[in-house]
Amino acid sequence: MPNPIWTIVPVLCLVASQALAEISRRDAIEAQTASALASADYAEQRCPSLRIGWQRVEQNLKSIKGTIEGLRRTESYGEQVAALQAVEKQHGRAMVCTVLPSAHGGYGRGVILR
Repeated sequence: MPNPIWTIVPVLCLVASQALAEISRRDAIEAQTASALASADYAEQRCPSLRIGWQRVEQNLKSIKGTIEGLRRTESYGEQVAALQAVEKQHGRAMVCTVLPSAHGGYGRGVILR
């Protein structure tokens, strides 16, 4: 008679892999949306010709059950703020405003609009 533990192991592995995939998806949405939010905050203050797709941010937040304030506290948000400051210092505000609409893909696509 086979050991019952070995019949449950494949099921546990399948459940665990699905849970990890959901965590990875959530992490991707959070990181990409936080980065795009940092760019949106920059654009809102410094790039009058750009529009912000807040509905896209809200859609992503709903899928991860997050908040804008929570995104602003993430490492991804902070890293993007630092990157924007560095690019502005080296190349100027106009350059940053020019590249922002095409700077974000994935879950950040559609947050910064021309």
